[in-house]
Amino acid sequence: MRITVYLLLLAPAALAFLGPRLARHLAPAALVRALTGMSIIAAAATVWGLTVLTVGGLGRTDAFQDEAHSSPAALARYDPVPDVMGVVAGGLLMGGLLRALTVVRRRWSSLRALAPLRRRPAAGDLAVVEADRPDAYALPGRPRRVVVTTAMLRALPADELAVLLAHERAHLLHRHHLYAAVADAAAACNPMLGSVRDHITFHIERWADEEAARTTGSRPLAARSLIRAALATADAAGTHEPQGVLAYLRYRVTVRVGALRAERPNNHWGAALPAVAVTALTCLAFAEVTCDLARCLRVLHLS
Repeated sequence: MRITVYLLLLAPAALAFLGPRLARHLAPAALVRALTGMSIIAAAATVWGLTVLTVGGLGRTDAFQDEAHSSPAALARYDPVPDVMGVVAGGLLMGGLLRALTVVRRRWSSLRALAPLRRRPAAGDLAVVEADRPDAYALPGRPRRVVVTTAMLRALPADELAVLLAHERAHLLHRHHLYAAVADAAAACNPMLGSVRDHITFHIERWADEEAARTTGSRPLAARSLIRAALATADAAGTHEPQGVLAYLRYRVTVRVGALRAERPNNHWGAALPAVAVTALTCLAFAEVTCDLARCLRVLHLS
């Protein structure tokens, strides 16, 4: 536990640095999956590393040792963590877990607030809402819905509307809301993962853009649909979509249009080797720290 636990806590910083750089080498679908997996590992490393430091530090306090009847000399061999470090780590751990819980509860509350939309009459999965604001978004759950306002229906011709619907259905088909939720929770556990979360959120939209272009068979058409919808939204004051949903126009529209006007991206997995190596080393550190914790718990007579 002397150094490995600190390496485990530094691993998320390395993953946060390497992960976003994969955007230049992977297509959106592969990138979102890779970054989400890295976020899970980085968040787990943060939580587990802080847990080990908390147990190790608090285990060295006099009150705990008297209660556990452990040997201070034996504990010192396995656990050089100062008791002050244990208190700090415990505070950081509780703060991160509370932030993650808050993020999850906020998302859940936002989706529950939209429950009446699920009960509206729908044509298949399409629910049309009477509104002067051009909006469109995917509403996950049961039953899942693609929600489009009447203003958006008036703003787009039929072929461009087909692109919008394909985009939102891609969100539902691939359960993009789960990737976004994991990214939010991971960033709440460790703020260093904020840039990874932002890349996941943006490339979820890029993934849906690519699916819409593939479904309709035209990348220029997909770009035109995005442009026209964005212009219609810009002309409508106060346009906004509900929180907690994946909306057509929420993220960096001009960049997405430029990507749709370019060739379809391909995966170059060789560029991912550094991130894979850091991820593998993180998993090894995770295992070693777990073994160290088990030895520490035996000394503390807790296992």
